[in-house]
Amino acid sequence: MSSSSSLAGRGREQPARRAHPIRVKPALAYLLAIGLIGPAAVFKGNNLLIWMLSVLLSMGLFGTILSWLSIKWLTVHRMVPEWGEVGEAMRVRYRVHRLSRWLPSFGLYVSDRLPSDRITMEQAAWIMHIGPDEQVHGDAKMVPLKRGRLRFATIVVMTSFPFGLFSRRRRLRQSRDVVIYPRRHRLAGGVLHMFGAERLDGPRAGRRRGQGREWYGLRPSVGQDSLRDIAWKVTAHRDEIVCIDRAAPSLTRIRVVLDLRTPSKELRLAADRDPATVEEQAIELAASIIQQFHHEGCEVGLMVPGLLEESTAIRNSSWHLHRLLSRLAELDLSGPRLNWQPNNRHDRSSVVVIRPDRVRPMPQFPDALYLTAGQLDDLRIDQRKREDEP
Repeated sequence: MSSSSSLAGRGREQPARRAHPIRVKPALAYLLAIGLIGPAAVFKGNNLLIWMLSVLLSMGLFGTILSWLSIKWLTVHRMVPEWGEVGEAMRVRYRVHRLSRWLPSFGLYVSDRLPSDRITMEQAAWIMHIGPDEQVHGDAKMVPLKRGRLRFATIVVMTSFPFGLFSRRRRLRQSRDVVIYPRRHRLAGGVLHMFGAERLDGPRAGRRRGQGREWYGLRPSVGQDSLRDIAWKVTAHRDEIVCIDRAAPSLTRIRVVLDLRTPSKELRLAADRDPATVEEQAIELAASIIQQFHHEGCEVGLMVPGLLEESTAIRNSSWHLHRLLSRLAELDLSGPRLNWQPNNRHDRSSVVVIRPDRVRPMPQFPDALYLTAGQLDDLRIDQRKREDEP
């Protein structure tokens, strides 16, 4: 049995090992070839070696001149989005214009010089060919790593045309700021009803004409009104039918309070938890709740005790959502905490208070719903689990 098993084991084919090619830089190989051929051609005087050395030197000189001419007569205009988000790919478009009337450009890489701790450059814009006096667009892909205001200041154009031996770069100064939102997570469905915001705020009549139940005004009949909409007492004293105009129901009003009055070093956390990371999770939870309420059609406001003295009014619009997320993005956790003085005049709205560490009730909001940064994992939907589900 042992001999047969050994023979069977020998007869099995072993998996072939993959050969990994050795990567050699073209410039290093070029210099190595000159270093080997140059001394032999000079000291021996062999015609073949001299011709080989001349060809190598001509290639280097010709390639350097062409690379310099390819990036010389160029203008680049950067087109960035209005905002980005942490962890989400952001595309930046570059418009490259060739000013030369007779010489094209080949193999251009266009990107920005950005700090590596703020953003990751996944793919630079690659432009294969630009004809004389032509414009070509190229897209670069990058992923922001931190929230805040990101400054684009320097555009870098690089090419190694024609032989790939040496690369030449050209830097262009163009300043532009982009707001990077905090990461927004998709919360579980029905979060608005779970918070009880509609119950806390209560139904109210809006300031616009609509299909609600509250009185808005009087208007002449259009011939398609129901009997319950007719104002019978007013109609009895006039020669025409007068109907009651209804007001549209008001949107649910919610104020998100991000309580950051406690400095990072004084947070009550476990020994293995980083205070800065927990505060970032609280900001992400606030951004996710604001996004969820906005999609539900609510009016949302923001208050950040400890870092912002003024609160953001309660509104509902795309521009207002950008304003709220921009204020969250520009919060500076390293600065001193302000002595927050509450304003006794608050709008009628339901309140959601978010704390980084533990719940500390605020006397100004006795009926508020209190959340902590640790509850973000319970409220958000794990995208990986959703992809695995049938």
